[in-house]
Amino acid sequence: MRPSRHIIASLTIGAVLWFFTKSVYAGLLCFASGVLVDIDHILEYIIHHGRKGLSFKNMYEACEQTERQKGDLKFKRLYIILHTAEIVLLLWTITIYTKNIYLLAITWGYSLHLILDCAANPLYPFSYFIFWRAINKFDSSKLFIKNGM
Repeated sequence: MRPSRHIIASLTIGAVLWFFTKSVYAGLLCFASGVLVDIDHILEYIIHHGRKGLSFKNMYEACEQTERQKGDLKFKRLYIILHTAEIVLLLWTITIYTKNIYLLAITWGYSLHLILDCAANPLYPFSYFIFWRAINKFDSSKLFIKNGM
């Protein structure tokens, strides 16, 4: 999903959370956690291509090429360590147990990010589990839904 859409969605849910909790910090944490998940795309680019040519444009193009499974910048392996359903499950478990408003804000933002990615990206649903990616040796060609399916 495009970064601008994550920003808009996270800003919206952060504002809603701020409205209901009256906590600016909760709103900001929700926004930040919904956007900063994508930091792992920087790590992914560096793992595959090093720091040479590191730019937003090249990172974005590498993600697009990986999605299409074509191109010189394509990631042959897909680690994206922060795009992980296990983290979402852990966050919700801790949030429910602690009932901490700030952790709730982080959990909402993080969860929204992954939900939007699941809806927008042509990955098999289990591909958002790092365990599943590991079973498939992080091979990006096994994680994406093929065209026509």
